[in-house]
Amino acid sequence: MADAAIIYNTETPFTHDAADIIVRSMSDNVDFPVQKAFLAAASVVFQDMFSLPQNESHIGSGFSAGNMKNGLHIMTLDEDEETLGTLLRMCYPRWMVIDCEPLFPTLEHTLAVFTAAKKYAMDGVEREVRAVLVAPRFIEQNPLRAFALVMRDNLYDEAKTCARYTLRTPILSKVYMPELEYITAGAYYRLQKYHVLCGIAAEGVSQDLRWITNESGTWFECALCRGNSVVGISGDRRKWVAKWWADFMVEAKNALRERPCGATVGIGSEVVQMAIEKANVCVTCRSKVFREMFQFCTLFSAEVEKAIDTVEVEFGAPLG
Repeated sequence: MADAAIIYNTETPFTHDAADIIVRSMSDNVDFPVQKAFLAAASVVFQDMFSLPQNESHIGSGFSAGNMKNGLHIMTLDEDEETLGTLLRMCYPRWMVIDCEPLFPTLEHTLAVFTAAKKYAMDGVEREVRAVLVAPRFIEQNPLRAFALVMRDNLYDEAKTCARYTLRTPILSKVYMPELEYITAGAYYRLQKYHVLCGIAAEGVSQDLRWITNESGTWFECALCRGNSVVGISGDRRKWVAKWWADFMVEAKNALRERPCGATVGIGSEVVQMAIEKANVCVTCRSKVFREMFQFCTLFSAEVEKAIDTVEVEFGAPLG
């Protein structure tokens, strides 16, 4: 291959004068001048490659006899420029790459880097990339897609994190997406089972109210809004409650069955906003409902999350 077809990477840190080898992306012909010491420290595979004599051909080593440029031996690797660029930068000290563009712009790119790190036995890099895979910026927008992608690579711990995010949407209403082809029917079944179990746990929080220890909310005190509903709280004590609040708890129960997570009953959620709108009709409740519902929903959300924490589904093994 003629050098004219090769692109020379001139981005940080591949301009350092101490470079003593060139790593070439075989798929798109991009050269990365790098320092062997950093690569060898990050990867036992690279360390073994560099220990071989470089004046003769070595099958599978990435070196070819006489394959040199600017006095440096060339090592060819299969990965594309973007994947290889990130992988190599991860081998360098952080202060040398701090001004680079974001190393992980997309989930797909991050997974490609993970695959490469695993291939070259870069354990430290692999651990860092696995942490990036479950960053909220990747999962929040489409947690089901993220779940499918990490399951494709058998990343079961990361799959649990993605599964937790899927609780924010009704699992049975999801439309088809190509990434679902990456997972088995068994994996999707286990995800649905997880939703159902979390729904049961979250719904239970809205029905067993013994976790409510503060009885000073306006929904307990307002005589104008008092309906025919009675709830048991604080060790089975029974209290009359405002009709708008009783309706809210029914709506919360139904919503938690479909979206079993704390955010479903958080102060910004639809069910909470509807309840506040109803309470604002009352001249007594309107002056303090937002503040008191904020405090209550903070507690309610936390109790829901605690209940979900007790649910266990193993995504990496068949269910018995």
